[in-house]
Amino acid sequence: MNLTYAVDRLLEAGWLPMEQDHDLERLPDGRSYPSLFAIQREFSRAGLELSVKHNLIFNCYRATWAPVGEPLDPSHAADERHGTVVGSCEREAAVFALAQLKAAQAESQLATA
Repeated sequence: MNLTYAVDRLLEAGWLPMEQDHDLERLPDGRSYPSLFAIQREFSRAGLELSVKHNLIFNCYRATWAPVGEPLDPSHAADERHGTVVGSCEREAAVFALAQLKAAQAESQLATA
């Protein structure tokens, strides 16, 4: 996986940059995506804590999220409030984590509609 793939998944999940978004970065093709700080803020707004850590053994980054106050457990089964993804860099892992969160939120909204 790479950052372009993670941004593709984020856009497919329905994320769009807003005019007031100042914490954006850009891919070489010009598409915008949220900065790590903006992603952390999105998780916080959802009542979730996001942790992105470097795994030296596998030379990758692991993003794990859970409700604020719960221990972050990468082995917890994924659901709309928990998850773990990996990426080759910190930004990639964070963007892919946000894509997973947005997809889970959209799925949850469909289920309750």
